Amino acid sequence: MKKRLLLFSFVLISFFGYSQCTPDWMYTSLGLPGVYPPAIQIPNLPLPLGIADGSLGSNYNQTLTLVVLEDTTMDIAPLLQAAGFGSAVTAMNLAGISTVMTLDINHATFDVQGLPSGISYQCDIFNCQYPSATDGCIQLSGTPTVAGDFDVPVNMTINIQIPAITDPVFGTVIFPATPIDIPTFAAQTYDLFISDATSIKGIDFRSKIYPNPSNSDFTIEVNFPMNLIIYNNLGQIVYSEKIINNTKINKSEIGSGIFIVEISDNNSVEKYKLIIN
Repeated sequence: MKKRLLLFSFVLISFFGYSQCTPDWMYTSLGLPGVYPPAIQIPNLPLPLGIADGSLGSNYNQTLTLVVLEDTTMDIAPLLQAAGFGSAVTAMNLAGISTVMTLDINHATFDVQGLPSGISYQCDIFNCQYPSATDGCIQLSGTPTVAGDFDVPVNMTINIQIPAITDPVFGTVIFPATPIDIPTFAAQTYDLFISDATSIKGIDFRSKIYPNPSNSDFTIEVNFPMNLIIYNNLGQIVYSEKIINNTKINKSEIGSGIFIVEISDNNSVEKYKLIIN
């Protein structure tokens, strides 16, 4: 009976330890390995950019879609040398064997760094380790307890399979078949902005900015007369005025880049990230 209870508990822990997210078909159908949505524009692919902003004390949810590659072509010499197998590289060069080859992927492991306090991540598979040629997802969720602008890298470690390498003349084994990790790298780095917007006396002063990101004009919508200040990424004021209701601003007035929009009155301050492509 105890064994059954332990097994049942293990199953429950395992089940609830995984995210219940679903990979987005819009990205998996592309057949392009990577982490989605993209943080920067992919040429000839008009995809949504970046992840959603959040608000201090409000529930946050964002799904990332993972597409794991099946194989890759690369020069294995730096990997072998870094792993202490420089002699194998020398032997391959002497035997006239190219160190550039197509390699099978065993698996890819993901982790997310830089999340603000209160937000965590879960993968839809144990240990966030995905076999080659599979799709998956990561769920970012929680209630942020700090405001600010956060760099959130999604790191990936790819484990490749180096085949057995033999001397074509003598038939001796230069290097045995070995799985090896490619050094971890950031597959995608997101900019997560957590606003410290508040409500005063039960009245919602929250404003809206759309479209965001924008390619040209954007509109700021407020419910009451407010002070508007727009800062560039150097903290310099590039635009300011008193707004009463909907205000349309043209790209030519502030340029392109990432901006912080501050909307305030005597009682409240709201801050938003704005992207102008």
